[in-house]
Amino acid sequence: MKKSKQPWIGTIPLFIGILAFVMGLLFVFFLIIQLLLSLYLPIWASLTGSIIGSFILFALFLNTPIPRRRKDPTSDLNIEDKIAEGAWCSVYLKQNDKNLVVKQLYFCGWGHNDYRKHKALVIGKEKICGKLNPLILCFLHNYMLLYQMIGLKRRLRFEQTIDAIPTTYNVNYTGLRYEQTFVSKELTVENCPEDIVAQFKKLNEDLERCGLYLDDVHARNVRLTENGQIQIVDGELYSGGEEWIKSKLVVLINGAMVSNMEKVLGNDRIIAWVDHRERVDHIVKQAFSS
Repeated sequence: MKKSKQPWIGTIPLFIGILAFVMGLLFVFFLIIQLLLSLYLPIWASLTGSIIGSFILFALFLNTPIPRRRKDPTSDLNIEDKIAEGAWCSVYLKQNDKNLVVKQLYFCGWGHNDYRKHKALVIGKEKICGKLNPLILCFLHNYMLLYQMIGLKRRLRFEQTIDAIPTTYNVNYTGLRYEQTFVSKELTVENCPEDIVAQFKKLNEDLERCGLYLDDVHARNVRLTENGQIQIVDGELYSGGEEWIKSKLVVLINGAMVSNMEKVLGNDRIIAWVDHRERVDHIVKQAFSS
């Protein structure tokens, strides 16, 4: 029986469609202003004014204030059970089953919503989301959440064939919440497995077989089972085409924080962002040089 494989193209048609919509909206603004200015100005002046005016109108449109969701999505979770807080979610031990964690992704305006180092066109407001948020930040936030959800669907689809991915349970797509097997041990220099390079190579082979790339694999996203097997507890799963575009966009939009992408332990399908977070390669190098 032929095993399922993620197509290379993935969601590229969606990306192209959104890009075309944005360009089309800009063109509509240009046409509206051109129709108005052409009644009073010569053609060269109306065209120049329309180009400038359409960009100004588009920028104002992108800064339309959007209220956040009224209810805090973590209001039903016990703060005492929180064990981690990342850029995109908070992690809680499940109260009635300590072998599971609950992961709550952040809605725009709740949790960690700091976009100050992103190249987003925000006018007259610090790029931190709160009660009211510029449309452009809402769009960027929700677009990235979309890929979190797509990644979850792919985890559910492929986790039985990729040993290093823990089991996912009870995904609530509208509530941006899911549960996952709790893997208690952090990857450190002291407990780094002797066969960690081989384990990552095996993971890379599994990803290649499934047509996937695993993104944002920094050291905190790698944890260990009791018998020293790696588990990747976070990080999105991308198709080949999505990874090719995503890596370039992240550096372009978030270049102040992410300078590049690198292969984890030389594996081409396991990707880490080069930023302030500790890298797997650094831990492995220290472990085997000491």
